[in-house]
Amino acid sequence: MTEEELLRQIAVRPFELEPRLVYADYLAEQGDPRAEVISLGARGDLTLAERRRVKGIIKDHGRRWLGPLKLIADSSESQYRAGFLDSLKLAFSARPADLLSMSDEPRLATVRSLDASALRTPQPLGQFLRQPAFSSLTRLVVSPEAVSALAGAPVPFSLEALGLCDNSSLEDGFGAFAGLPLAHSAPRWELVSPLLFASLMAFALWEALLRDPLTPFRNVPELRLVVPYGVFEGVATWLTLPFEHRQELKERWPGGVRFSIEAPGLRLTLLRGVGGGWPDLEIVVAGEGMRDVDDYVSRLASVLVLLGPAELESVTIEIPRHLTPTRAHRYAIKSAARRLRGAAVTMGGEALVP
Repeated sequence: MTEEELLRQIAVRPFELEPRLVYADYLAEQGDPRAEVISLGARGDLTLAERRRVKGIIKDHGRRWLGPLKLIADSSESQYRAGFLDSLKLAFSARPADLLSMSDEPRLATVRSLDASALRTPQPLGQFLRQPAFSSLTRLVVSPEAVSALAGAPVPFSLEALGLCDNSSLEDGFGAFAGLPLAHSAPRWELVSPLLFASLMAFALWEALLRDPLTPFRNVPELRLVVPYGVFEGVATWLTLPFEHRQELKERWPGGVRFSIEAPGLRLTLLRGVGGGWPDLEIVVAGEGMRDVDDYVSRLASVLVLLGPAELESVTIEIPRHLTPTRAHRYAIKSAARRLRGAAVTMGGEALVP
């Protein structure tokens, strides 16, 4: 059986283990290091050393694994998961003809996140996304100019998140999604911009959103602000914003349940309470983007200190198993957590501050 035939078998059952391991055996016979990445991914729960090895192999060989997708992909920004393409970012230079030529490409079957925001010519995006190969897609990020291309015929996927990437002005916010049926079926809207790390932009954005009498996101369960890079401690100050506009948010965002902020290595999510406030916070340390345990501890401690005025009742912290804090690390996090003015703080299921 050829490699393409094996990939087509995977495309039929993209997340089942058996066809992936059969493909890994084939690659092992060819001496391809991707076989090791797939095998480790199938096992899961990797050590830090194994994760670093996988990252090194992908860095050296990931572009080759793209196959025909090299014509349309930004290889430096696309990501693999367990040896298969999981996050695809389309290149600025991707040509419409090349996009439309991928209709039968099995390597698209495992893609769950697609970032099309950099496309120079977004007009063919709608037709590109209607291909059956995209049945696994759950997250889509587009530019404001590409929103109109999403209207029309149904797509073969059901989105969990639809994002808008705007590298310039944030004044329109999510307004571009107002008349898009695909947006109103997605339970999470995202705004992606490198400008979001600045606190001044935070206030400007929320004021612009709340001025809109129609507030297009009023029935969307979750809003997420995504910072591709930047100083996370600056982003963390945004968690006090819902309290600055408590009454406005209750009136203009009646369907809101989760308000989240994501930056490299950390994701923070405020949960709406019974009375309309935002008393509970979830912090997830992703591990990606972190150099080591000291790195994530310093970021996490800085964030906790900044959240003192947020009037939180509970904070739940989740960390990956390969980033295990020492006793000194736990003491540093616990000391920072005491600044939260009475909030109950747990980390890994263990109470830090009662």
